[in-house]
Amino acid sequence: MRRPKKVLLLGAGGMGMAPLALYLRGAGVRVEAFDDRFSEPIRSHLLSFGVKIIDELNPIKIPDCIVHSSAVSKNDSRLTKFQKMGIPLYRRGDFLAELFARKRIIAVVGSHGKSSVTGRLVWALKNCGFETSYLVGAQFKDFHLPSGFYSNSKWVVMEVDESDGSIDGFKPWMTVALNCDWDHVDLYKEKSSFAETLKSLLLRTKRTVVFADTNPLDGMTRELKGKQLYPFKHAEEAANFLDANERAVRQTAKALGVDITNLKFSEFPGMERRQSTLFESSQRVVIEDYAHHPTEIASLLRMRGQLFPDHKLKVVFQPHRYSRTKALAPSFADELSHADELHLLQTYAAFEPYDRSGTVESLNGYLPPRLRETAKVYTHFRDLRLALGEPSELAKDQVLFVGAGDLWKWAHAFSAWQTAGAVKQDAFGYFLKGRISEQTKLVENAPLGAMTTMGVGGGAKWYCEPANTEDLTTLLEACDFFELPRSMLGRGSNLIVPDQGFGGLVIRLRGDYWKTIDLRSEDTLIVGAGARLKEICKFACLKNLKGFEFLEGIPGTLGGALRMNAGAMGWEIFDMVEWVKFLMPDGQVSQIAGDELEVGYRYCREAYEGIALRAKLRAKGKAQHSEIRNIIDQLSKKRRKNQPQQASSGCVFRNPENHPAGWLIDQAGLKGEKVGGAGVSEIHGNFIVNHGGATSDHVIELIQRVKKRVKESQGVILEPEVNLLGESWNQYLS
Repeated sequence: MRRPKKVLLLGAGGMGMAPLALYLRGAGVRVEAFDDRFSEPIRSHLLSFGVKIIDELNPIKIPDCIVHSSAVSKNDSRLTKFQKMGIPLYRRGDFLAELFARKRIIAVVGSHGKSSVTGRLVWALKNCGFETSYLVGAQFKDFHLPSGFYSNSKWVVMEVDESDGSIDGFKPWMTVALNCDWDHVDLYKEKSSFAETLKSLLLRTKRTVVFADTNPLDGMTRELKGKQLYPFKHAEEAANFLDANERAVRQTAKALGVDITNLKFSEFPGMERRQSTLFESSQRVVIEDYAHHPTEIASLLRMRGQLFPDHKLKVVFQPHRYSRTKALAPSFADELSHADELHLLQTYAAFEPYDRSGTVESLNGYLPPRLRETAKVYTHFRDLRLALGEPSELAKDQVLFVGAGDLWKWAHAFSAWQTAGAVKQDAFGYFLKGRISEQTKLVENAPLGAMTTMGVGGGAKWYCEPANTEDLTTLLEACDFFELPRSMLGRGSNLIVPDQGFGGLVIRLRGDYWKTIDLRSEDTLIVGAGARLKEICKFACLKNLKGFEFLEGIPGTLGGALRMNAGAMGWEIFDMVEWVKFLMPDGQVSQIAGDELEVGYRYCREAYEGIALRAKLRAKGKAQHSEIRNIIDQLSKKRRKNQPQQASSGCVFRNPENHPAGWLIDQAGLKGEKVGGAGVSEIHGNFIVNHGGATSDHVIELIQRVKKRVKESQGVILEPEVNLLGESWNQYLS
């Protein structure tokens, strides 16, 4: 294969694909990257190297080929359009095997430990001046080195993944074989299956095999003819697991003729999620580790017990994949039985369908009675945090978060809680540190009144302007972990902020990412939730699109308009909607057709439960620019005549069935009524305006007075249309 010039990576946020993106960019390839869920700091790291992140699977440039992770099925419907275009599709492993066919591959293989050894090997070779390209399946701590690197060298160091079968396409120059435990049982149905696969790889290896001198690897090497063999002590015979990794690296360097005898491995920066210390005090240590196989867990628990023999060992374990959990349940239970306390999270499915026999509960029958009675499955962070309790000088502990799924989020939340100490409100900020991009604005104790069109009210405990969908998702996760209430803020119309403020997180979708307005076809627009309605109207007018004129005078953003099904002059926003993309409460992004949404008067259920990200809006035809402009001017003139120009939150009350709310308020003689600096508009009775110096209490008291007077004089009960941030009108209006 000749190196392509343009590549689209699908599933690019994972630690198999992200290093490939960095390698290709270093080689001068244009890389566009898509993932259902990027995370920080990987997203920003890729951007800093020139990788183009795309938010929809519509590449800016037609790629020469598409490479997808193993988590993406070749039958994925998203790939169909590219197949029809004749664009070659590759699994990551197959692509690498072809791309590096003429390189001298140093392949690190085995059931576990590959990233740790590959990272150490890359670090050692760089420190000794040995030039090589590389791909490592984990981040170096603090990005000491990028996980992928291009060099013009003939050498490339990489992990070769056995999980999807693409290992069969490689013919390495040198193979570093770490172990041969039964794993990935969905692919390797028998215990001997992976051994046969690994043996075939060793036979295909062109020159050198570095291997742990343990069964079955030592038996395999006896059958190798004409190859250089370099054995090293495996983990059980070495002092510890890390020492075994170092031995593997030293033997590999020796095989390459590189002298690393003076290299101090104590200076190695480490790999993320590999025995990462997240919190440490005299009484408690919190560790996160990627271990998701019984052998890995055994090594981890043994080492941690040696390091802190006076600390109680509390393990939080999340199994990875139903198939692995089902097949290895007895072994998992045997190794976990060495813990003093065991706490469980539900099995992380990855891409596997639900299998009851592979849930975490399947371990219970194999656990010893002392753990079986106390090991619970947790679905809420607060419950787990309380179960782990607090340490003391007389009861020191180390809490190990063990697993390869989304357990790391729980680990970071728990360490943030510990770091916050007595000021537990600060845990939210600690959790987000380093997990949202630098472009995201996060402020504590932020005033909100000036951000609303009424111009009244207190502040928010936290205020944030997320830079992208990934940061927004992370913010919502933080709110869930720390039970922090949250609310959305658009342009602040149709909203009153209480004077006492809001004790949670206020999120505002500002910035170019959220304000995009793109012409998708000759009569449709793709619009970000942060785009102002007035700007949508202006853009449509410039493109000669009819039907958007009524938006010109509504003082809000698309997100707020979708939430409230905003309307004017007989039109509503959902008259224009073809689909809306939402971030749902479960963290998934869902695109829902307009006719499938539950929409009512000033209401959309999905927009209340989730957060609107962007929408596709369809015009009502085309017309001359001058014709559309004339309609906009007429509507604008009508508004200026019939609506007040002072600061307000728009219409305060919903219109009852028989009469407009403004007419009822007028009939009750309430125009001009004042409380402090707030007054009922003389122009339109359904507007309360800020004459200057108004407070939220003034506005609320005036709303109470208007509702009471209209009920007494007209027999009609008015209901507020304007929202009260973080509170319900029920506590103010009876």
